[in-house]
Amino acid sequence: MTEALSEKLISLAQKYESADFLKKDPSQFMHRFSSVRECETVAFIAANLAFGRREQILAHVEAILSAAGPSPCEWILNQKYKDFFPENNVSFYRMYTNSDMRLFFDGLRYILEEKETIGDFFKEKWAEESGLFSNSSSARKTPEDGKKNYLHQVIASAFPARCALLPHSKDSAAKKVNMLLRWLVRDNSPVDLGLWKWFSKKDLLMPLDTHVMQQSNELGLINSKSANLKTAIELTKKVAGIFPDDPTKADFALFGLGIASQEAR
Repeated sequence: MTEALSEKLISLAQKYESADFLKKDPSQFMHRFSSVRECETVAFIAANLAFGRREQILAHVEAILSAAGPSPCEWILNQKYKDFFPENNVSFYRMYTNSDMRLFFDGLRYILEEKETIGDFFKEKWAEESGLFSNSSSARKTPEDGKKNYLHQVIASAFPARCALLPHSKDSAAKKVNMLLRWLVRDNSPVDLGLWKWFSKKDLLMPLDTHVMQQSNELGLINSKSANLKTAIELTKKVAGIFPDDPTKADFALFGLGIASQEAR
């Protein structure tokens, strides 16, 4: 990577990682709440609907939160979401039906019933399934097949395999879940909350949004049209050369550049 490209990405990341970023981004919703439990829950809802046109994403998350009221956690624990999402195959958002949404909220309810926070639940799952043997999130065993475990896979596995909102394929780039992890892990940010201090931001993977993929190819960071896990790992390694302690900071640069390019057309 050239010095000029490195400097460009650093400059763009500084430009776009600002409070203004929240205005048109689904990450805005988690900032409405003060408790860790509520912030995490809203982040899970917003991130897992974050695909397609941004205006439609925001409208559908807003509809859910309006129905949920002041405590989305209580709304979920009291199973009020079943009134909002009847058991049928009518579309709620794009290919996600009311039944898909109900199954997703069933999964969230189970997690909230098990632990005080969603982070506590997945901290324990990460330790169990990744074989942590120290306090460092990077100190993990390699499975027998030689492939590393990733936190987005552990999160997806906590939901039923038929839950369409979560990616269950081992080869998936899991864009929505890795974006969620950026929100919950990265600290010292006007956008990301940094609630999950037990996981290192060094180990986050780049979320392969359409804009990120396009800009990464145009800038020569990758040479791939496939938004899969292999590409996410490749891109993360490349941008780690610029942001070694915080590779997903590059997400702001590439996504912001993609949006700006789209609006300039």
